[in-house]
Amino acid sequence: MTEASESMLTRIKRAALIRLLWLISTGIAMTVRFKVEGMEKLDKIAADGKGGLILPWHGVTILPIFYCRHRGFYAIASVSKDGQLQNGILQLRGFKTIRGSSARHGVRALLEATRRLKEGKVLAYTPDGPKGPPKKVQSGTVYMAMRSGCPVLPVGVACSPCKRLHSWDSHMVPMPFSRAAIAFGDPVYVSEDMDESAAAEMIENAINQAEDRANAILGV
Repeated sequence: MTEASESMLTRIKRAALIRLLWLISTGIAMTVRFKVEGMEKLDKIAADGKGGLILPWHGVTILPIFYCRHRGFYAIASVSKDGQLQNGILQLRGFKTIRGSSARHGVRALLEATRRLKEGKVLAYTPDGPKGPPKKVQSGTVYMAMRSGCPVLPVGVACSPCKRLHSWDSHMVPMPFSRAAIAFGDPVYVSEDMDESAAAEMIENAINQAEDRANAILGV
């Protein structure tokens, strides 16, 4: 079903659900005590105007989306039902969204995202999404990094206490008044002549190291 063929009632229900999820997630995130390391690296990429890929794993996105809200960054949201909810929340957080996933409209989204990166935009993206396997960088991420030549900034996130959902990515939901750490690692670069598997492994290692650092900051 396309958005054009949806009933008005369906659209109203979805808009209400998006607003409810936004209110709940915002209310919780506002109580979280953040410790952030390496924020100057993100600020530099945003200021340089040469584009940048900001990469956290799929299972920890609630807190970095909240923390990096209203900076005009781009993000990719799938065209599935869950993706429609995610798209609405991202837009309420001030992100500009590109619609598509590996299952539907993936090539179109990939080409548009790469074009935006070449224009100097910053794209926040989960390289193991939308369906995993978890913590494995997919080929689309390597393609965008190679074609754009922009810096790839790994992001690690930790939170305590939190709840882990029974989903493919064990999605992390912070508890009210929890402690959280966001660690921005050193940027990495993928050259066009680099082996795709080696590039994916390099990005994976960088994100995992940033996540280890976030855990160390919290002492978990």
